[in-house]
Amino acid sequence: MVKFYLRSSLILMIFVFSFLTLNAQDKQDYTILDRYIKKAVKNFEMPGLAIGIIKNNEVVFLEAYGYRNTETKKKVNENTIFGIASCSKAFTAACVAILVDEGKLNWDDKVIDHYPGFKVYDPYITREMTIRDLLCHCSGYQTFDGDLLWYGTDYNRAEVIERLSKRENPYSFREKFGYSNVMYTAAGEVIEHVSGLSWDEFVNERIINPLEMNRTVTTNAGFNKVMNVAWPHLDGEPLEFLNYDNSGPAASINTSVSDLLKWAQLMLNKGQWNDSSIFSAKQYYQLVSPQTMLNAGNAEKVGGTHFSVYGLGWFMKDHKGRKIIQHGGGLPGFHSKVVFIPEDSLGYVILANELSLLVPALDKEILDYLLNDSITGYASKYLEYKIKQKENEEAKLEQIEEERIKETKPSLSIEQYTGIFEDEMYGLAEIKLVDDKLTLTLLPAKKLFTSTLAHWHYDTFRVKLNDPFLPAGFVTFQIGEDGSIEGFKINIENPDFHFYKLEFIKKDE
Repeated sequence: MVKFYLRSSLILMIFVFSFLTLNAQDKQDYTILDRYIKKAVKNFEMPGLAIGIIKNNEVVFLEAYGYRNTETKKKVNENTIFGIASCSKAFTAACVAILVDEGKLNWDDKVIDHYPGFKVYDPYITREMTIRDLLCHCSGYQTFDGDLLWYGTDYNRAEVIERLSKRENPYSFREKFGYSNVMYTAAGEVIEHVSGLSWDEFVNERIINPLEMNRTVTTNAGFNKVMNVAWPHLDGEPLEFLNYDNSGPAASINTSVSDLLKWAQLMLNKGQWNDSSIFSAKQYYQLVSPQTMLNAGNAEKVGGTHFSVYGLGWFMKDHKGRKIIQHGGGLPGFHSKVVFIPEDSLGYVILANELSLLVPALDKEILDYLLNDSITGYASKYLEYKIKQKENEEAKLEQIEEERIKETKPSLSIEQYTGIFEDEMYGLAEIKLVDDKLTLTLLPAKKLFTSTLAHWHYDTFRVKLNDPFLPAGFVTFQIGEDGSIEGFKINIENPDFHFYKLEFIKKDE
């Protein structure tokens, strides 16, 4: 009898404690998180930031920090529009889900059955590629292959896709994960062929308008400093907008934190919005089911990640016993994150107008805070990473300077380096004399990719393209047996664009 009483008391205590803990979580003191973020924004010298959290269908945190433009000093608020870059991909996958619900296509339909003009380098992959394959990054391309085709160029979406077919698939089909923006652009073309609406029209009509995302657009064309729009920044200084319309379904959506919380809520509600269905729960589970495996590490510690996968427009992993569904986005001057945790009916959004390590730091911080009700301190760790990253960059520059072979001359006269050159995939480049200086222009992106050529050593010249986002690099010319220029290669070290894969061959006069 005594044992039963003790056991009953223990059960009662556990129940009461659990209830109090749950109640405490429902009433989290977000002022602690707010103070932490304000300090981090200051320490990182972040231009502008907007963060929202949703729990149990209610917005529980909605704050903005800093400036939408550091020159105008106009402040960010919950309605300020940011570019969300690759967070656009989940919208594209949801568009496909809607068409599957309507019976107009299936996930495993062949792409060429709906988009006959689709082609990649390998005929087998062209024939066998499915809609699902387009969306889960297993096309046989390397991560970011072909991104130079849309970045700052005058190519349209169809031209971007067609030109990528001239780039050989470096991997076998479905062999491994290779993040492909161009395959998402191709998915947008499938949507147009099947629905009769452009991707922009379809995503607006079927998702953005029903959710009353009134601050959401699929283009940044027409943005100006009078509008409540976050300007892109680099090292705290505003940049000019680049138009990303030709990347469309992969990266062109612009929206506010308030609007994007509605999108997170739609996902938490498995496609249901108020009394209507945007897409079915059946298709929701397709979107968030594992498709392509990613490296998750050893996971041999408490709280470690045991799996990491890509679904259809979403990354997924486990964290402290929960399934975390998320996607990030990054373009010059913008950084975004959308996360939701179904088990806890939680979601959050981070929008920034500068690429910064603060965004992944706050992503981890907010996740831990929501699940553990405590501040971990990731911002200080990532600030150390930022400082170390800067030191490594400076050391790399010093090393490059030390490796320069001085007192050398070009093999030919300066005029002999001029001409029209072509990379089969990318297109034309021109080298000409401007004020007696060699000047390189990659013609598809002439505004962004133009630079003088400053002699470095032998037949290598230093370039610094107009694009402030990219570091300086080098152009090395190949000399033929007859002593004339055959072509050149570009080496601009960066993690985003594969200049090193371009091979420009001189065209006949």
